[in-house]
Amino acid sequence: MIVDKVWYAAIVKGHHAYAGTYDFPIRIKFVKSYSIKAGKDFNSPQFNVQEFIKAAKELEEEGVKAITCDCGLTGDLQEELVDAVDIPVFTSNLLIVPLALRIVKRGRKIGILTNDAEFLLRDNGRILRNCGIEPQCSGIVIRGMKQSEYREVWETQNQGIGEEEWKKWAFLPVGKIGEFNFQKVEEAIVSVAKKMVAENSDIGAIVLECTEMPLYAKAIRKETGLLVFDSVSLVKYIHAATIY
Repeated sequence: MIVDKVWYAAIVKGHHAYAGTYDFPIRIKFVKSYSIKAGKDFNSPQFNVQEFIKAAKELEEEGVKAITCDCGLTGDLQEELVDAVDIPVFTSNLLIVPLALRIVKRGRKIGILTNDAEFLLRDNGRILRNCGIEPQCSGIVIRGMKQSEYREVWETQNQGIGEEEWKKWAFLPVGKIGEFNFQKVEEAIVSVAKKMVAENSDIGAIVLECTEMPLYAKAIRKETGLLVFDSVSLVKYIHAATIY
């Protein structure tokens, strides 16, 4: 698993990047320079492709069977990483969307919950395209937590990141982070999911892009009654496909 070097309040059992979430061994590789600025625009970051490729090759040399990343938005690097190594790479849970579209009734849509809808749709939907999704597809509905009324509550998950480290996170705003409260964050994401479904009654399943979201997948399933695909489940699925 390729991750950045930041640790914060929400990384607990059940989180995508927490080793104890899995009942099989995982190897974590930290990337020093996770992202770079795009020109002079701090709010338009790019992932540091070469650092990710370096980490992927090191993991392959260390004998891992498959590689994932700790942010669904790294779907932006799917093609580059898959071409760099000879083992499977699944950068993002967004890779599940084409499958989800095939397993729900014809005419049903897939709801995508993401950290940042604007980031997901940048560069003419490059991230979506790299994960096999057409941005103009009529079969998807996208909602971003950062674009919701619960933005401040959602970002409390990052409580514990120092101010200087916070500034280095290209796609997070500079600011003071409030105290993390699991229940409040769960209520926030469930509310956004329920509103998305209420406004789109033809949604047949939900895909959680963000690797912060598996902690809340069960609650979303319970409250919406829908299939909810999260990145922890994907890691477990890929693991099952590699063992012998």
